Amino acid sequence: MKKIIIIGGGIAGLAAATRIQQEISAGTQLECALFEGSERFGGKISTEKMDGFVIERGPDSFISQKPAAIQFCKQLGIEDHLVGTNPETPNTYVYTGGKLVTMPDGLSLMIPTKFLPFAFTPLFSLMGKIRMAFDLLIPKKADDSDESLASFVRRRMGEEALRKMAEPMLAGIYASDPETMSIGSTFPMFVETERKYRSLILGMLARKKAMLLNANKRPASKFSLFMTLKDGLGEMVDTAIKKSPDVQFQSGARVESISGKEGDWSVYLEGGGEYKAQAVILATPGHITARLLQPVAPAAAEVLKQVKYVSTATVTLGYKKEGFSHALDGFGFVVPKCENRSILACTWTSSKFPHRAPEGYVMLRCYLGGALREDIAEKDEHTMTRLVRQDLKEIMGIEEKPVFCKVFHNRKSNVQYQVNHSVRIDTLMKELDAFPGLFLAGSAYRGIGIPDCIQSGNESAESVIQFLADKSKAEI
Repeated sequence: MKKIIIIGGGIAGLAAATRIQQEISAGTQLECALFEGSERFGGKISTEKMDGFVIERGPDSFISQKPAAIQFCKQLGIEDHLVGTNPETPNTYVYTGGKLVTMPDGLSLMIPTKFLPFAFTPLFSLMGKIRMAFDLLIPKKADDSDESLASFVRRRMGEEALRKMAEPMLAGIYASDPETMSIGSTFPMFVETERKYRSLILGMLARKKAMLLNANKRPASKFSLFMTLKDGLGEMVDTAIKKSPDVQFQSGARVESISGKEGDWSVYLEGGGEYKAQAVILATPGHITARLLQPVAPAAAEVLKQVKYVSTATVTLGYKKEGFSHALDGFGFVVPKCENRSILACTWTSSKFPHRAPEGYVMLRCYLGGALREDIAEKDEHTMTRLVRQDLKEIMGIEEKPVFCKVFHNRKSNVQYQVNHSVRIDTLMKELDAFPGLFLAGSAYRGIGIPDCIQSGNESAESVIQFLADKSKAEI
């Protein structure tokens, strides 16, 4: 009987556990325990239900283009609980110059693919539009070295595209500083498009044409770009645990240290308790993983210490729909840093997704903090509520008192993929080659989204299963 220990009960650790459960159910002689230091599982994924409202503490959706999360829901038997965005209110806005401006049709992230909507949008100045059009003429980058998002966008599309689109939208996804975040590790499709087509605009038009041709050859997808679960993403966490009866889940089990060598690992819990295993998966945030690796693999730990984290916060507000000041005719808006507001973005949750608010009510969720305004995410709940309500009053004209306001701090929880991040991770993984039976999973490495973390957990579990199978053969 081979034993596996997973440290960390976020979605990556849970995905690893469910994959190992499949192997146990198939008859493989394995034992598995998962230790989570906090009192609950799920990491940043946490859903709170209150009087018909479905309130997310962390992420509220995932992208369907990366299949791992959809496949995970199918595996858990909750595919029929998946819901997409509301097709009737697709508009997204940018707050600029003191007003909300609709993002023009055909703007793919930051790249225009339709001429007329781009030509007539008030979002960009005439000079800004001309500079963005220069992308059609600018040569491609001469080498394959990594660069920052800001450097890439300035080079291809200009300063205004960076300030009004790339910084609030692209860097906003990662809660990062565009001057330091790696374009290669965060948006490799842009790098690949430039390399293949030279021009981002020409590349996106070619990709759009190919997608239309392929769409005629296969049935239309039933999934929207952003997907969630009817009862909140917390359902994914609860179901993963429920569907893994042979895995021993322990919350409030903080790991103090690990020790050992190939096929002989020991995990020590705070307050006492030693557990032996032939393989260990570290599915903890990077700074915790570095601490655990320090006495075992100090060179790997030093590499991992270079991966930084920043704090964010969300403020969710519910209002009575009758007499509400705004039509909420879209998914929400983003706010460039130059507008000097406290909030980074606001999702009009009750318009974006069904089943989020009860009949007769609306719900909004605001995002604060990140690398550019981390100080705001560290403020107390009362101060953040005041700042958010002031911004919503001045941006959307909302003066009504909310029926509730929920503030969630996510301190040092957002990983930063800085320039040359992939090189650091390659170095880290090479260092760990010298420690068979020790595996990593989570957002610190190859992707931060829910599908990325699920994929990372699956891959770590597959590696563990293969490692133990090879070990068993060698022992025969």
